[in-house]
Amino acid sequence: MDKVIEKNLKKLLKQEEKLMQKPGGTFMKPLTDKVEDKIPQELYSKLQQAFYMGFKTIFEKGNGIIEKTYDRDQLMLEHEVYDASFEKLNKKKSLKGINKLASKGNLKNMGITAVEGTGLGLLGVGLPDIPVFIGVVLKSVYEISLSYGYDYREENEQYFILKLIEAALAADELKTERNDEVDKLIGFFVDGTPIGYDIDLQMRNTADSFAADMVCIKFIQGLPIVGAIGGPANVLYCKKISDYAKVKYQKRYLLEKQKRVEQNEQIMQEKARQYMQNQ
Repeated sequence: MDKVIEKNLKKLLKQEEKLMQKPGGTFMKPLTDKVEDKIPQELYSKLQQAFYMGFKTIFEKGNGIIEKTYDRDQLMLEHEVYDASFEKLNKKKSLKGINKLASKGNLKNMGITAVEGTGLGLLGVGLPDIPVFIGVVLKSVYEISLSYGYDYREENEQYFILKLIEAALAADELKTERNDEVDKLIGFFVDGTPIGYDIDLQMRNTADSFAADMVCIKFIQGLPIVGAIGGPANVLYCKKISDYAKVKYQKRYLLEKQKRVEQNEQIMQEKARQYMQNQ
């Protein structure tokens, strides 16, 4: 294995293990535990449907709006420059540049989630901020995907993004299983194996993960003044998803590069073998 790729894959494994060890829930768990038994039964169903419709609407007709908030073409161009350098010049510096590119919009995106979450929370508005929140989360993941050279406009990439978000928000008892599912999907992409998927079902599964993890926060956010905690909560969720997405996209990028290295080595070995036979 290429030494630079091997070193960075080992580093990613440690980062991944650290993310997996973090407990689920939010930093406001003591508060959410107190209100858990006061939450109306129908709130979870409303949340699940709101998140589902948020994903469905954005994937079908909202990407253009999100793309107005950043320079898609510039991100793609910068990736191409770093990627060409990775292939032909300096892997270490090029990967560092790509990673920096993937992190560039994070602070801005988290700032947006804090403002809209706190602002609506002060007014006692919990559910209406969901489309905006989903838009910011997807914006963050979209910028990460483009930084590593993957186009979120493709349906199979949208499916991958939904799996990433579901895994990032998985309950403690489901973390390993969901993470393994993402790794399996990465393996299919690396090997060029066609994937079978139901994107509508995955939108519902990811919406379910959001609803299960955020039901208490959204209930509290619906209470005037106290609901201002929605801002910090939204930041936490955005960071949790972005951190996980960066690890997985970098892992996918490096594994695909390693696959290409192995293929090139096989081609060179075959050429050498044919040359020796012809002597």
